[in-house]
Amino acid sequence: MAPKLIEFNGKRYLISEITDLTGIPRETIRARIAAGWSIEEAIGTPTPKLRRAGVGFNLLAFQGTGGGSTSQESPNITFSEKAEDA
Repeated sequence: MAPKLIEFNGKRYLISEITDLTGIPRETIRARIAAGWSIEEAIGTPTPKLRRAGVGFNLLAFQGTGGGSTSQESPNITFSEKAEDA
């Protein structure tokens, strides 16, 4: 049996590659697709184990900010103290 390829954003990936990128087990991805989930939903929805406090999941593993799997929930950055000139 040939390996199952999943097409996403115009590229083809093995389920094992998607598992490595997202941390979602291959069985979970397969079950989600079999249940009628779209590819985007199947690989873009973290499992409860992958959800962590303070980590945003509004970006897919393939669309990150360059900072890994975390994203800032608020676009506003604030500083509590003014930096002194050296």
